[in-house]
Amino acid sequence: MKILVVDDEKSIVNLIRMNLELEGYKVVISMTGIDAVDKFKMEKPELVILDIMLPDISGHEVIQKFQKIDNEIPVIMLTANSQMNDKLLGLQLGADDYITKPFNSAELILRIKAITKRSKKKDNKARENNNEINIKGIRILKDERKILIDGQEVATTYKEFDTLLLMMENCNKVFTREKLLERVWGYEYEGNTRAVDILIQRLRRKLGIYSESLKTIYGVGYKLEL
Repeated sequence: MKILVVDDEKSIVNLIRMNLELEGYKVVISMTGIDAVDKFKMEKPELVILDIMLPDISGHEVIQKFQKIDNEIPVIMLTANSQMNDKLLGLQLGADDYITKPFNSAELILRIKAITKRSKKKDNKARENNNEINIKGIRILKDERKILIDGQEVATTYKEFDTLLLMMENCNKVFTREKLLERVWGYEYEGNTRAVDILIQRLRRKLGIYSESLKTIYGVGYKLEL
């Protein structure tokens, strides 16, 4: 598996590279946002670890450029403890996860493995089951990882796709925020369910006229009612 690491601090880059290579990952390094976008195009990584604070353009701008190139590639943000607004904005723009500095290398490895394990399970399940789910005007093609709203394809991030697929496969079932974190993120999110709320907001916008079908069950969680 190839991972693109984007950070302008050499000590952090070297630490991440050493730990990832010990785990058998191939590592590509970038120290600026513009270079990161170029390497994202050329190297075609399977996952990105991205610092929000970069010397040329912000990590948020980098995420947006990644999304235009390939919105299926998971992105883990690196942020400072005080940068809560940056974390939330990154999640809104399509990042899949974040980890705060200073971080434990073992935790970072676990986050990466959780994302890749989840994607492998989804790929295997798509091959085993029928490829298509079609309820009213929402259609999901599992093998192609495509979502179509009234016949028009809608671009989604990896976790947006996984969340809608889960809820389409369990229509009218109520999912707590914690259960969605467990099923989509694949691990406990340190009690921070805000990531789920942000992802649901993004999905509602993309569902268009079907946005109201993604209902909030106050004090509990969410369900898709079609």
